[in-house]
Order: sequence, then structure tokens, then C-alpha cells
Amino acid sequence: MTHPKSDAQIRQEARQWLMVLNDADVTEDEKHDFTSWLDQGDREKRAWERATGMWSRLDDLAPALTPTPTKEKPVAANDAGSFRVTRRRMITGAAAAVVGVASGGSYLLTHPEVFADHRTGTRAGKTVTLTDGSLVELARSSAISVSWSPQARRITLHDGEALFTARHDPSRPFIVDAGPAVTQTAGAVFDVNRLGDATLVTAIEHELTVTPPLGGIVLTAGQQMRCAPGETLGPLAVDTASILGWRNGRIVADGMRLADLTTELSRYRRGRIFITDSRLRDLPVTAALDARNPDAAIETLAGSLHLRVRHFTPWLVTLSAAS
Repeated sequence: MTHPKSDAQIRQEARQWLMVLNDADVTEDEKHDFTSWLDQGDREKRAWERATGMWSRLDDLAPALTPTPTKEKPVAANDAGSFRVTRRRMITGAAAAVVGVASGGSYLLTHPEVFADHRTGTRAGKTVTLTDGSLVELARSSAISVSWSPQARRITLHDGEALFTARHDPSRPFIVDAGPAVTQTAGAVFDVNRLGDATLVTAIEHELTVTPPLGGIVLTAGQQMRCAPGETLGPLAVDTASILGWRNGRIVADGMRLADLTTELSRYRRGRIFITDSRLRDLPVTAALDARNPDAAIETLAGSLHLRVRHFTPWLVTLSAAS
């Protein structure tokens, strides 16, 4: 005899499905299983609506604490055919989007990366070759959209981190929009990293301009800017090899904020790492972590900083001060 599931069990299942579907690595079987779960009844639908609402509220409280890349053939940024394929695959493939209009629309409206042109999951990054020969190497859990015009080559980094190798073209600037930072260059190699409300821009080769502030700041190779709403920091001299450690699955922190470090770690695992004590968010951390084993990295980090780690589900981890 099977016993009916409690409301608490169904709410737990809804939260787990949200974590699974939010990952670009979600499989077709998982999408099918989600649809079957949602069709079980009104309790599942109400639980799903509650879960998507909770996810949006977490975004208000804190930033997402959620091998050689493969080459893709060049893409036409504004090609209507590729546009339809990308969106159709995302809309029909992700059952969350189907029910999102009725029960989780606020999540989709506040997460445009769901409809990005190129997106990676927690398992691997990838390299996108643009029509002009420029390259975009996406870190894990990252998303970009591409917009091409005769006047400019424009990329939007919705989430995550990317290394841009912009082919030189003085007549058509290469522009990257990433939250509070807008980067522009005629041609350069640079890294852009979105960390919650802040964005880090690092010049690897050649020059580029970052705005705000008014008029922009010119970065040369080996310099970094941090842009956040209402404030900027830099240019600062940095070790570019450490900045690009993510390409080999490593995170090298030299006085990095704990909140930023956990954001980077979350790109390697499904779900979120949530800092429950706001006083810990700005804690400076110096460490070298193997992000390919994020749970072990979290334990190492917690041990060195005397933090308490709690796993509420496989997808939700919290960090707090040890008692």
C-alpha cells in the first residue's frame, strides 16, 4: 500500500526540480520526468509556483551562490534561422518555461539568460566562434547573447564568466555589456566575470575601455576594473594567469570576497551556496581551490575560515559562522 505524499515532500520535490531545470546540462529524460511530475495534480503545480517564487526572492537576498573547450562553427548573430532554432529548443525543451507563464513567470522575466544564444552548464565550458573570427570562451554556468550590426559587434554576458578574443576592427567596435560594466575595444583579449551585482573586467592583451565611470577607464594588459552599482575600483594590477585559472578548473583567490568566491564555486555544481550571515560576505579569502570538486573545495574553505557547512538538499548548501 502506498501512502500519499505530504505537502512538505511535494515542496521538496519542486525545489529539487527547479535546481535540475536551471542547469544547462538538464537531459531530455529529466525534462520528461519533470512534466510527468507536474501533471500529477494541483498540489504539484502550487508547489512549483512556490518554488519559483522562492528562487526569485533568493536573488534579492544574495548573488547566486548556483578539459579543452569544444569549437563551434561560426554563427551569424542576427540570422533568423539560428534565432528560431535556439529559442524553439529552449522553449520546447525546458518544461519550466512552458509552465512559467502561468506559475513561474517572474523567474523567467528576471532571468533573461534562459533565452541566451549560447549557454553552458555545470559540466563544461565551450568556445563560440563568431562570424568575424572573434572567439568567446565561456566558463561553466555562463550565458551570452550576440547582436551584430554594421556599426558594432555587441555581446551581452548575462551570467558567469567569459574570455573574449576580439578580432581587430577599428571601424566596428567590439562591445560587451555585463551588468554595471560596458567594455569596448577595437580588438583585444579580455576576461569579464559577473559576480552578483558586480562585474570584473581584466585586460589580458592590448587596450580596452570600461564604463562607467563617465568617460570610461582605459585598461592595459594586466589591469583589472571592478564595477558595481554606484562604485568602481581600479585599474588594479593583477596576475592574469590566476584570473584565467578557471580555464583549468581552478579558482585562485587573493583577497577575494567570500561571496565572490562562492559565486565562482557555484558554477561547478547544481544549486546554490548561500551565505546566511551577511557579515561574512565581505570576508577576504586567499586560497587556491580545485573547483572541479566543488563540495571538497567548500569543505576546505570552511575548515580554513572556521565556517559551518550545512547541506539541506544536494542542491542547497549554506555557510555560516561556526558556533
